[in-house]
Amino acid sequence: MSTLTTRALDLKAREPVREAAAVEPLGGRLQVGTVRVFLTEREAGVETHDGEVIDCRQAASCLLAPTIGDRVLVYADENEAHILAVLERGTTLAAEISVPEARKVVLRSQERLELAAPKVTVAANEVNIIARALSQTGEMLTSSFRRILESVVDKTIGARTITTRAQARTAVVSEVDTLNAGTLVQNIDKVASQNSEISMVTAKQDVRLDAKRVSVG
Repeated sequence: MSTLTTRALDLKAREPVREAAAVEPLGGRLQVGTVRVFLTEREAGVETHDGEVIDCRQAASCLLAPTIGDRVLVYADENEAHILAVLERGTTLAAEISVPEARKVVLRSQERLELAAPKVTVAANEVNIIARALSQTGEMLTSSFRRILESVVDKTIGARTITTRAQARTAVVSEVDTLNAGTLVQNIDKVASQNSEISMVTAKQDVRLDAKRVSVG
């Protein structure tokens, strides 16, 4: 045997023996059961196959909130029990995605986040949308608010027809108000009043005043 081989075996013999780290077994067991009753919003009674009913809490990792009739995976030990996952659910029941006892939930993506459904409902006391560009496309838009406040630098509206109905309307323009129209028709039921420092009416052909009484000056 060569000198190098002898030294290698000697060094290997001197190395301390590394024992495998002991893995303590879990103190509970996994079971499959059916949700039978809810004790609180996040606590439910789950019936196992042997007929035992276990009081379980929804685990933080179980994002699909359990409901009555769900077939669930339960981990239970001597102190507590948790619903880890919903295994089966009826197709007619709604699916609620939630994080138990979380006061804030964040969905974040590096590139794109999509939400697709035939109908989407958002219910909140306050909704804030912050975007560099916002686009809306659809067949019809209906808004119903008690009060609307808009603050923009420039606003352009392009439409085939615009109809406005209001009990009172006030427009305040600090500089110039310009209207370009092919035909302007104004129908006023009672009184039309115009106050200005200088008023000018210019027509290429005719200016007509038709009334029972016309006062000038």
